[in-house]
Amino acid sequence: MRVLLLYPLFPKTFWSYDKILELVNRKVLLPPLGLITVAALLPQDWEFKLVDRNIRDVTEAEFEWADLVIISAMIVQKTDALNQIKEAKRRGKLVAFGGPYPTSLPEEGKKAGVDFLILDEGEITLPMFVEALQRGETSGTFRTTEKPDVTQTPIPRYDLLELDAYDSMSVQFSRGCPFQCEFCDIIILYGRKPRTKEPAQLLKELDYLYELGWRRGIFMVDDNFIGNKRNVKLLLKELKVWQKDHHYPFRFNTEASVDLAADSELMDLMVESNFDAVFLGI
Repeated sequence: MRVLLLYPLFPKTFWSYDKILELVNRKVLLPPLGLITVAALLPQDWEFKLVDRNIRDVTEAEFEWADLVIISAMIVQKTDALNQIKEAKRRGKLVAFGGPYPTSLPEEGKKAGVDFLILDEGEITLPMFVEALQRGETSGTFRTTEKPDVTQTPIPRYDLLELDAYDSMSVQFSRGCPFQCEFCDIIILYGRKPRTKEPAQLLKELDYLYELGWRRGIFMVDDNFIGNKRNVKLLLKELKVWQKDHHYPFRFNTEASVDLAADSELMDLMVESNFDAVFLGI
């Protein structure tokens, strides 16, 4: 199976950081972590190509090569996601659609004509999708109310990325948040009980990025990095040693709830691990 992974365009806004990226000779701030995790979860004897449309357009040769097109999108990417679905279907391709946008609004994906909707968390729904393909099915919707054990999530396929195009890499330690901030839908998508990876598991992801030659920033994409303070402290105690042993190749930033300010031990561990910025939810 030859799979073309497509990441749609973001609209140009302040958060695109276009002018800043020009100064550092990069095209995009962050990579599509969801899609490279999807690639890691699918059978590894399949072939993969990834096109981030925020970097470049898809070529006709890439569309022709693909047996299956998988598109993942947030709602802010809606316009281009729907356009890419149309382009893939116009070429007679099987199209699967996933990510936060179709998970929240699956009817829009169906209306756009996708063959498969792969919703919620892929650790559970992607195997359902693969089994359906193996049975010869050509359409379907795959959902779950279960929350997967992220300690079983494989290392994302960072090797599929055009690394030099990105300002920072993305790594995820946890999913879910214990709070109910009015501006945030994360508890709907991922639940109120933070689920974390094992420290050794996350360090293997950093090892892989290091082996690929990455020596820039890393954004911990957790919507609340400190949602489980006990586990994040266990991680940071190992991360600070890893950073020292590797001569501090990465600088980190992340998102956290404002109660971070009340935990001096946690802040000290973050500084010792080379975190230099935190977006706070207020």
